[in-house]
This record gives sequence, structure tokens and C-alpha cells, in this order.
Amino acid sequence: MFGVQGPAWLGSEEWALPGFIIMSLWTTGAAMVIFLAGLQSIPQELYEAAEIDGAGAWGKFCAVTIPMTTPVILFNLIIGVVQSFQVFTQAYVMTGGGPNNATLFYVLYMYRVAFNYKEMGYASAMAWILFMIVMACTLLIFRSSARWTYYEGERGGGR
Repeated sequence: MFGVQGPAWLGSEEWALPGFIIMSLWTTGAAMVIFLAGLQSIPQELYEAAEIDGAGAWGKFCAVTIPMTTPVILFNLIIGVVQSFQVFTQAYVMTGGGPNNATLFYVLYMYRVAFNYKEMGYASAMAWILFMIVMACTLLIFRSSARWTYYEGERGGGR
């Protein structure tokens, strides 16, 4: 209309992946609901005790809010990591892996190998590799969480 053309979000190799990243922000609502539930479960007495000790807003955030929401942070982190490895539907419906395979994610490629190329054994091996990668990432997160996650019934904090 005025000679200014916006990016071809799904039509160019440079903008296809950023388009998917921006689109994935739509799914952050579930994580926010879980964070809200975690924030509402923090006892008010802890904030009152921190205020009596002289903590300001930042001090209460660092000493009460963050430690008490670490189990929620851990849960959302694991769910986010697992979901990041499972991008299929969006790429299949919107671009089919294009343009020029710029959005050919691993799961979409695995689908192509299985159903387009009819190589079920190779696709099965790819699925097992994906499982092992997701399991390794999850185990690494769980191992590291012992140092920074606090559970309410635990003595001495998570450190």
C-alpha cells in the first residue's frame, strides 16, 4: 500500500524460524497459570517475617518468593524442555518443513522418514534417540535441581 513490505514470516528462510518462535509464545499461558498457583501457595507469614527482619520488596522476592517457587520453576523447566523437542504440528500444518527445510524440525523429519519414505525401522531408531536425548536433559535438570530446589518439608533448604 505504501511501498513498505513486512517480513515474509513463513515464506522466507530467514523469517520462518523467528515466526515459529513468536508463535510459540502463545503457549506460555499454561506455564503462567502454574506459576500463579505456585505464587498463591506461598504463606503470607513468610513475607511478614521477612518484613520484620527488614527486608524490602527485592529482599522478600529473593529470600521468600524465589526459594518457595523453585518446585514450580523445576516443573515448568522440565515441561518446557520436553515440549521444545516435540515441535511437530505447527511446522507440519504451517510450512511442511519449508521454505528450503528451514523449519524441518527433528520430529517432522522423523515423520517424513516413517510415512513418506516408508522407513519405519529408521524412524523408530530416530524416536529412540529422541527419547534418550530428552531423558538425558531431564536427568541433568533433576540432578542439578538438588542444589537449588527447596521443598517445604525439607530441613536445611535445598543447599
